Amino acid sequence: MQRKEFRDGCDPMSIPGTSDAYTAYEGASAPPYELMDNCFTHENMRMTDAGSKSGRAEQLPHKEQEEFDPYQRHLNILYVSEQDVKEALLHYVSSKHFYRSTPAKHMKVQNIVPLNTYRYRLETFTELRQTYRASELYDGGFIDSCDVAPPPAPWDVEVDPPPLFTDCEMHIPIPHTYSVEKCPDCKGRGKTECPACRGRGKKTCSACNGSGMTLQEGFQICVFCGGSGSIGKNNISEHVVDKNSGFPITRLQDVTGKGLFTDEHSLIYPIINFPEPSINESSRACIEQHRMQFASESRILMQKQTVEVVPVSKVEYEWKGKLHSFFVYGNEKKVYAKAYPGKYCSIM
Repeated sequence: MQRKEFRDGCDPMSIPGTSDAYTAYEGASAPPYELMDNCFTHENMRMTDAGSKSGRAEQLPHKEQEEFDPYQRHLNILYVSEQDVKEALLHYVSSKHFYRSTPAKHMKVQNIVPLNTYRYRLETFTELRQTYRASELYDGGFIDSCDVAPPPAPWDVEVDPPPLFTDCEMHIPIPHTYSVEKCPDCKGRGKTECPACRGRGKKTCSACNGSGMTLQEGFQICVFCGGSGSIGKNNISEHVVDKNSGFPITRLQDVTGKGLFTDEHSLIYPIINFPEPSINESSRACIEQHRMQFASESRILMQKQTVEVVPVSKVEYEWKGKLHSFFVYGNEKKVYAKAYPGKYCSIM
């Protein structure tokens, strides 16, 4: 069976989960195959967006297959100069207690090789709601109990949307779940035994302030918090293409890259036709993993996938007739130097 891709001949607004912001460029996200089959019923359907073009849906035109080619050129760009790498190494050496700065100051740079790599990131912002009981002092007044109206389910409570892709907590009581009960601390007496005087005196109960009663919020108190309410949590998965250059890619977790594109929707589809195959596969695998992991117990509010090119440069230099090397990486121009020739020898 021939694979179909979501590129031409289908109005994206006819597919559930897409939005008005779905552009032709973001069409690198492809819907599930079963949806594609429904989209391409007519061979020459035209997209409704301005500037769209018609064509056969079963195979991408050659021109569109090269859509990502310009991004491959980013891998060959040298993002640092000789002055940049010298300053980066000097800054790195100055942060080490047993490193001499002389090699960094007087090294002769022989070559700077771009080893830039791609980083894929999927962010899935989810909301989880749970309930717990809470109490407060009752000193009279209206009781919003279930006699007033049936309490809503936790997911039926209106909540202001939290800031996207940012972990947050909110505590929100559910209406019509209040009741008045005897204070559990003093058993409704309004007094508790004083541990300091071993019962020879009395003190006012701090839980009910001497009233003997507390206002109990019912069994459906909804909150945004770990294990006792609702959480807005940003869940992140990453994949970095390892070019086997000797540079440990785990260090790229601490730096930023240069964005190539961003795809943000309430539901996103895997990237297709990216020039690096592992990015396509990581997009598919991460999206499926997040769907299985988060869709059952929480709600997915928004998803965002990005591809960056992370600058990595290998610097080859000469010091005292010998060749050495180090790496400069990230927009921050951090340094990884496994064998720096200016280390002091320490004797224990």
